[in-house]
Amino acid sequence: MGDMDDLKFELERLRNQYEESLLGDYPSARIQFEYACTLMCSPEREHLDLAIELLEELVRVKYNITTSMYQLALCHIKRREYKKARRHLDMLLRLEPRNHAALTLRSLLFNLLYDDAMKGSLFVIMASLCAIAAYKLWK
Repeated sequence: MGDMDDLKFELERLRNQYEESLLGDYPSARIQFEYACTLMCSPEREHLDLAIELLEELVRVKYNITTSMYQLALCHIKRREYKKARRHLDMLLRLEPRNHAALTLRSLLFNLLYDDAMKGSLFVIMASLCAIAAYKLWK
């Protein structure tokens, strides 16, 4: 089996466990967490959206809150929603200021923000130069 087949199989297995858990009196937060983390591995946007929804619910009920917030930050980075990712990392670091994984991810996030800012600045400069060149040709 290929990696995608393995992922599909695991997603199906965890989805079934999660749905069975919802039918019971006490849904399992652990199964929900495992399902959300597996959904994050999928390249499909809908899976990532569902993972975010499930992880946000886990944060609300305070299940394994630091790990859930870390996974939420990863989801938002994957979607290039850097402000949301930073908000979750900042909340996590308020709870655990020395969380090495969160500090490392926050450093990576700043690098991504810097790269995006540089690309944006370069685009503005190039657009300005093109506008100036077009103006000079028009004159």
